Amino acid sequence: MTQTPAEPRRYRLDATLSGSPALVDGSFRTPTREDLPLLGALMWDAYRGTPDERDAGDGVASAVAEIRLTFDGEYGPFLPEASFVAEEDGRPVAAALVTVWRGTPLLAFVFTASSHTGRGLARRLIHATMGALAELGYDRLSLAVTEDNARARALYESMGFVKVPA
Repeated sequence: MTQTPAEPRRYRLDATLSGSPALVDGSFRTPTREDLPLLGALMWDAYRGTPDERDAGDGVASAVAEIRLTFDGEYGPFLPEASFVAEEDGRPVAAALVTVWRGTPLLAFVFTASSHTGRGLARRLIHATMGALAELGYDRLSLAVTEDNARARALYESMGFVKVPA
């Protein structure tokens, strides 16, 4: 009998936005629906082989579908003015997608091309998101992190995110 892998354990982290710097990184742009195929491919590349691989589904097509659901409000209304894409040579290499879940901004997804990890892109994207949200009048940003994703947890905790009691 084949066993289905257990659902990864996740928990919520929140960061306070007061004092977040204003958006200063003009190299980022807002994602659009035209980006769906490229963002899906990027998400699959970034999540494949990581504790978050399940979030991207089983290939590029399912990752594109997941990004489409985000744009369509599956995780709360999509907030394009606080979502950003980093590009190199006109192609997305990292992205941060934000929704509003139950009245609170949610960093639904942040991902970086495997060829671009370790360059600080995720940190810069999250800072840009936090600054944009503060300018929009929000005071907090939430996210869910996979317990086994030590690299993501370390990044978020270094940026002031703290675990929210269940």
